[in-house]
Amino acid sequence: MQPDVEIIDLPTGVSLEAILLKPPASTHSEGTKLAVCLHPWSWLGGRMEDPVLDSLVDPLLSKDYHVLRYNSRGVGRSTGRASFTGFDEGKDLEAIIHWTLDHLANVSSIVIIGYSHGSLIASLQPPLPAPVQTSHVLLSYPLGPRSWLTLFRSSTYAQKLKDLVKSPTSLVLVGFGDQDEFTSISSYRTWAAEPETHSGTSDRLKIVQVGNPAHFWRGRAHGQLEHVLLEWLQ
Repeated sequence: MQPDVEIIDLPTGVSLEAILLKPPASTHSEGTKLAVCLHPWSWLGGRMEDPVLDSLVDPLLSKDYHVLRYNSRGVGRSTGRASFTGFDEGKDLEAIIHWTLDHLANVSSIVIIGYSHGSLIASLQPPLPAPVQTSHVLLSYPLGPRSWLTLFRSSTYAQKLKDLVKSPTSLVLVGFGDQDEFTSISSYRTWAAEPETHSGTSDRLKIVQVGNPAHFWRGRAHGQLEHVLLEWLQ
């Protein structure tokens, strides 16, 4: 059975096409868990049916997560026009999270999963206030092309990422393949080694370098990515 597609009207002035999947039989007794998935850059064809994000749905459902996938503005049946800076998409993310919190009972934790350009947008969302525990998964974060992907707002995104990993209430997983075509492995390693990245964050930030996968995580890389996510979610 195909999941129902919803059109969600947001206070940001757009309506987003979305699918909310529910776990088959939740055994989580401490509240509802929610995962929000953000797809790659819409200007290059990114959409909620992205195969990398699709490979993560079953693992998330197996861990009792409700999974929200949506088309960003201007994609599919979502209204509006994609921005070049990503700032409008960041406001949409905040709005759709609050919409979902209003429509799911007793949400205790939320994990925001962004892949490629989606990880840039995910990094704009700070942790939610207590009692909701907020986690971020940033996959193939585009350090290399970040400047032109954000209309040369790289400094803003660099600061947002720094603020995120430094937040005392954040939990962040950064995963990347060592054959990424857009960000060199040396760039990832340099970022990971920077004092402002790792100082005081060892218990809240996990950086995983996966051997062999490229930016698009094709073939067996899906299984590697699933393993990384499941291990981190435990």
